[in-house]
Amino acid sequence: MSRGEIEISGGALVLCALLFYLDQSGVAGPLLLSSLCHELGHWWAVKALGGRVAGFRLTWAGAQLRLSGAHPLSSGRMVLAALAGPGTNLLLALGCILLARHGAGGGLYLFAGINLGLAVFNLLPARWLDGGRVLESLLTCLGRERCADGLLHVCSWCVTGLFLVSGLFLLWESEGRNFTVFLAGVWMAQGNLGN
Repeated sequence: MSRGEIEISGGALVLCALLFYLDQSGVAGPLLLSSLCHELGHWWAVKALGGRVAGFRLTWAGAQLRLSGAHPLSSGRMVLAALAGPGTNLLLALGCILLARHGAGGGLYLFAGINLGLAVFNLLPARWLDGGRVLESLLTCLGRERCADGLLHVCSWCVTGLFLVSGLFLLWESEGRNFTVFLAGVWMAQGNLGN
């Protein structure tokens, strides 16, 4: 990809600056590195499966690879490409745990945990996540394109509701200090409303 194909919005820059400013535990850097590895996993899989990445867009709402319409992937290959991001995070988590157990440093456990959390989160069956893309592609492979959109809509709102309710509970229990799960629910809700 050339620099002309990479788009970074002002909102993404503001969000990154805010994350680093508010980050007192040193998690923002490893989280951004894990996210970059996640997207590189998708990019590599698309290329390996015969597709072409037409562009990369980073906004306040997340990262998105835009695939070339001239080199489309079949539904089966889309499943593999969607699983490649979380798969990359799982491999990184495993590698970090193995290295940490052999004395490479306890900080690797934090990086492993971040990668594991990112993989699990992205595998949820919600529209804007890799799990939603996998669900949609699998249903298309099975000839169920017509029910894919409806099922994905219901799953997306169920996952969003779970995040909003559990996020409100955590917000209440932590006396306003733990708001990340609630913010993830709000992010998912705006994604659902955008469709």
